[in-house]
Amino acid sequence: MLEPVLDGVDHLVLAGDVWQQRKIGRAREEARQLFEELLELARMRGVTVDLLRGNHDPEGGEGVTWLADREVLVTHGDAIYDNATPWSREIGHYRAEVNAIIEKYEPQNHLAAACADRAKEIALVLKVIPLPKLPPPFNFFATAFWPPSRTLEMLRVWRGMGTQGLSFLEHSGEGAKVLVCGHFHQAGIWEREGKVMINTGSFMKGSRSWAVDLNENKLTAREIELNGEHFVPGEVKGRWIFSR
Repeated sequence: MLEPVLDGVDHLVLAGDVWQQRKIGRAREEARQLFEELLELARMRGVTVDLLRGNHDPEGGEGVTWLADREVLVTHGDAIYDNATPWSREIGHYRAEVNAIIEKYEPQNHLAAACADRAKEIALVLKVIPLPKLPPPFNFFATAFWPPSRTLEMLRVWRGMGTQGLSFLEHSGEGAKVLVCGHFHQAGIWEREGKVMINTGSFMKGSRSWAVDLNENKLTAREIELNGEHFVPGEVKGRWIFSR
C-alpha cells in the first residue's frame, strides 16, 4: 500500500511510532512483521532509512535527527512535553515514577536530544495495561477514549500543541527553523516569528497522514491519500525555501 509514497525517495526518515513495540502477545508479533516488511520494501528500492524512536517503539533508534544543515529538526514529538504523553492511559498509575524522571532531567540542559532521552525513559516506565476484549467498533473507542479523563487531556493538548511545539523549537532546537513531528495524531502547520512546526498526523482511524519532502533547499508538506488500495502523495499543504 505504501510503495507509491516511496517513488523518487532516496532517504526516508521514520519519526517514531512506526510499530507497536509496546503491544503484548500475538499483536506484537504481527506488528513486528509489518515493520520488518516496511524496512525490506525500502531496502529493495534502495532507500536509506533513519529510524527514530517514539513512545510506542522506545527501544530502538535515535531520539532526534537533523536535516538541511540543521535547519530542520525531526523528532517523534514526545520530547515536547515534560511528561512526554500527558494523555497516556497508564500515566496515572505511574505518576511518581514519571515525576522522578522529570526531576532527574531538570538540572540538565533542555536541548532536543536530552528531552528525547527523558521521553524514552518515561515510555519504558509506562507498562501497558490490557483492556477488556471487546468486539468492533467498541474496541476502537475503548482504546482511543478510555478512561474519560484521557479524552479531556487529549483535547487540552490538541488545543495547545502548536504553541508548545514552537516553544520547544525555540528553546531546544539549537537554531533549527522547522520542527517535524508526529505523536499527536493531528496533522497541521503552525508558524511564529520565522519558526515552523509541522505535524504529520497518523495513519490511525480518525486521523490524516502527511509526509514532508526535502529536496535540496525546498521543503514541502503534503497529505498522503488513499487511492484505491494504495497510498499516494496528495494535496500540498505548505512549501518553504531555505536560503543558504
